[in-house]
Amino acid sequence: MAAVIRFPHVAARLNFDRVTFLDKETFTDLPLGRQREADVVAQVYTLEGQPEIILTHIEVEARRRSELPERMHEYYMLLRLRHRVPIYPIVVYLAPGSGGLAAEQHEERVFDEQVDLFTYRAVGVPDLLADDYQETENPLGPALSALMKPSRPGRVVQGYRSLRAMARAQLDEARRAMLTNIIETYLPLQAEEREELQQLIASPEGQEIQTMISVYEQRGIEKGVEQGKQESLLKLMRHKFGKLPDEVARRIEAITDQNELDRLMDRVLDDSTLKDLDLSGA
Repeated sequence: MAAVIRFPHVAARLNFDRVTFLDKETFTDLPLGRQREADVVAQVYTLEGQPEIILTHIEVEARRRSELPERMHEYYMLLRLRHRVPIYPIVVYLAPGSGGLAAEQHEERVFDEQVDLFTYRAVGVPDLLADDYQETENPLGPALSALMKPSRPGRVVQGYRSLRAMARAQLDEARRAMLTNIIETYLPLQAEEREELQQLIASPEGQEIQTMISVYEQRGIEKGVEQGKQESLLKLMRHKFGKLPDEVARRIEAITDQNELDRLMDRVLDDSTLKDLDLSGA
């Protein structure tokens, strides 16, 4: 919903405490028999007037493509007919050159006359200024700022501010980790820049980030140990029992309890056949 927030005249009329993301909207292209899926469709209540409910339809595109306006028009019509409520369509571009915040249109003409004009909002993320989004309450802003035009104080400060926003955000750990990964992926730093960032994080003001990173590092260590035990167990089983059925390998790879992995390693040493190992409960 961060894209909607950047259109203030729209955001002022929406109740972001009452948002429901709908399941993937799938449509069939009847003439061609193809299936299409809308990226994000959310039901949002308004704060005033009618209608009480609208749908926001957001498409995420790597770049602007010539067929997109027509496709946005088709999605609009299909969603409108299916749900019978007003639709607010938005496209989010992840490639530069899309113009930041804009309106795009799809026009249809017959006999040189305009018979239909469809307008939708466009957000070109790489053309936005990171500084304008790093202090927003919605944590998606600081995270996506990694894809935007660099911060005026520089990339190191930009990364630091974005990580600090993630540490302070009221998010569950899964969402926090996902947004932090966006920052690390799309704001790569050179060796000298990484050193400078580490110095900022090591300062007293960076304590929140230190705590957040230490949690992820510990989880990374635990995940590494877990994967190491899985690989060792599989190697031991293949050495003793020969080629393993795919289903057995999948069961071993699905085990996350390190105690259970240790127990199975002990059993492999004692049991004479794969059947004796009894992986039915794994």
